[in-house]
Amino acid sequence: MKGLVFLLALFTSSAALAQWNNPFDGYCNGEYRVIGTLGLGVGELQINDDRDFAGYASIGVTPTVGVWQVELRYTGFDDGRVNVDQWGIGAKVDFTLTCDVQCFYWMVGWNYGEFDVDTIEKHGVLYEVNSDSSDNYWNAGVGYRYNWTRDFDTSIEYNYNNVRNRVRYFDVDENFQRRFDLGHLRTLTINFAYRF
Repeated sequence: MKGLVFLLALFTSSAALAQWNNPFDGYCNGEYRVIGTLGLGVGELQINDDRDFAGYASIGVTPTVGVWQVELRYTGFDDGRVNVDQWGIGAKVDFTLTCDVQCFYWMVGWNYGEFDVDTIEKHGVLYEVNSDSSDNYWNAGVGYRYNWTRDFDTSIEYNYNNVRNRVRYFDVDENFQRRFDLGHLRTLTINFAYRF
């Protein structure tokens, strides 16, 4: 009998909890909004110390009246020597509770990156690596957002991605295998976001 009462209580509470936390109901009731963002800017991978194009696209969820956002993000970077495809999940949280028009916010996230490494320049020497690698790593950053309307905003974001991925290179001349730490990837982007 105790087992039956426990199972009934568990199913009743979990059904009520699932209804209360249902994000689709929250979206339909206007409690949450979907936000899409496109960002364009520059990036720099530490090992090559070469600035080039970086861009990102994300889809996220934010409360209608709130100070946070959760997003799925894709970031692309290519400096001509290393190509980075990065997918991640992240959060943005406003510094203050009253951000009607403009606001500063901070960002954190976890990423998976794929690196197509052609050449690496270290201490003035160019190494033909021609290798692929992948890794998981965290990111953190800050941003400034300006809300033009209730639905549209622009922002500028600085993001530090702690890549620290290592690629192997076999030096035939010295008969020696080297490992290069790619270091961090920093990006600075101007973004355009729309809330649905």
